[in-house]
Amino acid sequence: MRFFVADLSARGELQAQAEYRYEQLEQIPGASELIGTLAGAVWRSPLEFEVPLSPDRRHLHLRWHSSATSAGVVTVRIGGELASLALACSGLDPAADEITLAAYQRHLLHELHDTGYEPGFSLMDLKVRPLLATVSFLSPPDPTDRILVALADRCFAAAFFRYLSLA
Repeated sequence: MRFFVADLSARGELQAQAEYRYEQLEQIPGASELIGTLAGAVWRSPLEFEVPLSPDRRHLHLRWHSSATSAGVVTVRIGGELASLALACSGLDPAADEITLAAYQRHLLHELHDTGYEPGFSLMDLKVRPLLATVSFLSPPDPTDRILVALADRCFAAAFFRYLSLA
């Protein structure tokens, strides 16, 4: 099965959109282990959890907070600093998806108000599901950390959408 990832700028503009397949993601070195870690966390606590991305890189954490049983927010942190934020929308409950996306869009409007920057509205135009809409904020200097952070949200999406029997 498949899911989609939309990469957005910090202002909400669509940068890229790609289709992912669980089987293809598993071929990336380290992805299977990360999917396994995140799948275990989802099964243990589907509404909310926080886990380190790797036993030997405990400064990298992924946090999941559901806004509904089929949608929510994923954050990846590096030593407490926000590296990325992603919105997971399964398509199982269109109203929950809309609420999740609209909450972030309102946040963008508020944050960019009177800054001279115009927020993008690409987020609200994304209709493909299951969807993970990701905003990157920080790229770690360490190459291993960079790979883990880049894979984290996609591996979470694979685990979560499979948990929902979608991927």
